[in-house]
Amino acid sequence: MRIRYFLYCLLLASPLVAQPPLSAIDWLSKENSKFQRSILEVKNVDVEKANEINVSTLNPNEYQAVGLLPIYVTGIPTTIWRNSSFDDLEYSFKTMPTFTYSPIQELVYALLLAEARPPLDEPSRYAFLEIRLNKLLNYGAIDPAVALIERASPVPEEMIPLLFDISLLSSNNLPICDSVFQNTRNRDLQAELIYCYARKGDWLTAHLILKTEEVLGELTAHEVSLLDRYLEVDFNVDMNAFLPPPELVTPLEYRLYEAIGEPIPAEYLPIQFSQSDLTGENGWRAQVIAAERLSLTGAIPENQILGIYTNHSPGVSGGIWARVKAVNDLDAALDNNEDFEEYFQEAWKVFKQTDQLTVFAKLFGLRVFDKNLSQKSKKIAADLLLLTNNFRITGDYWNSNDIRFGLTTGDFSKVKVSNETEKIILQIFTEPIMPFLVEQKLNQGKLGEVILNALLQFEMGIEGNLKDLSESLSTLNLIGLETTARRAALTHLVLGK
Repeated sequence: MRIRYFLYCLLLASPLVAQPPLSAIDWLSKENSKFQRSILEVKNVDVEKANEINVSTLNPNEYQAVGLLPIYVTGIPTTIWRNSSFDDLEYSFKTMPTFTYSPIQELVYALLLAEARPPLDEPSRYAFLEIRLNKLLNYGAIDPAVALIERASPVPEEMIPLLFDISLLSSNNLPICDSVFQNTRNRDLQAELIYCYARKGDWLTAHLILKTEEVLGELTAHEVSLLDRYLEVDFNVDMNAFLPPPELVTPLEYRLYEAIGEPIPAEYLPIQFSQSDLTGENGWRAQVIAAERLSLTGAIPENQILGIYTNHSPGVSGGIWARVKAVNDLDAALDNNEDFEEYFQEAWKVFKQTDQLTVFAKLFGLRVFDKNLSQKSKKIAADLLLLTNNFRITGDYWNSNDIRFGLTTGDFSKVKVSNETEKIILQIFTEPIMPFLVEQKLNQGKLGEVILNALLQFEMGIEGNLKDLSESLSTLNLIGLETTARRAALTHLVLGK
């Protein structure tokens, strides 16, 4: 049985084993091609230029693998969802949380962005793609969502409203108006059509459509009020009247409030609105808050976070400014080859009390570890690297009887455990057992479900359910995701309560 699954997993996931995996967001942020640059380099992106997004036309008569990450990057087969129930997958993705630990969240992005075919019982074309897109929005990963939906070109008419909303949520705020203009008869796009004509500079046409739709009753009173103020061509409208925001703000309403000079702070809205604050146009504080919110879901590259942290020098202290100051001081000391250990230890104290410690680890762990350090600083740097893809370089630091040595080197021969959690981790990587239900689902060709269930189990496991912890890590290890399993175990050893 063990040999059978080893061969099975080797076939599916050999690219993962061949080299340390990149997180989805990290991979997308590389500057290897126009396509990659178009996804996350916000200031330069133009989502209206199809030739910069590598659009490929799909054959509606065939089951096509839609995604941004090819199999040679992820090791994920295109058939990962084929044999699963659409309804089951829809429920799983809708209820999926933001995972506490970075390695697990990174794997989720890989699943969402991997080239993959829809389940066989997909009720309509691109219905499964829409599920993936909505999950990306829930994580605030707007620009990858834009690129992913563009891969479905030509975009089906029923998905144009979603595409429009996604484009408005991006930090560059470039609405996808061409598709709206091509579907002027779509009664669900009239507010969008008005907005697009105004953006085009055709204010009279926009006003004519607005008044027509107002008479027809196709727009809500709130939409009419917002658009009237935005167009500023109806002299019967009191521009000074207070216009309260709705309970549920749409992307278009968010941009309209912004345009009329009554912006709604993104920090009080769902995380998908945070991308708009990354430009810094709403102030440095809003930019920092947005970056930290997005860092928790893994929707922003670490180098962008560092750039935002160090954009200015904080004039106040406490709260987010303590973290900003700590990063500024440490970054400057490292750049200037100054004595940085005091700043490093202070930054560690600041960040370890927050949910931003993994971000701090990715920013500074590697920069600090190879330097001449005191014993205390060396231990901190080693722990930080355990939270990153660079965990292997700490192998020589740990004693051979430490579970961390086994996880970083793969050699568990001399490891001695000191508690139940370490005992479970040791067993996972020396004598793993495939859970019966996992074996059943694999025999049914439901690899995607197996991974999703393992991730949910792991989240319960880190809350204290050791059976779930054991089964989740065993599953990930046995299906070819050993690196993710090792990173997740290491992260738990560092961050676990």
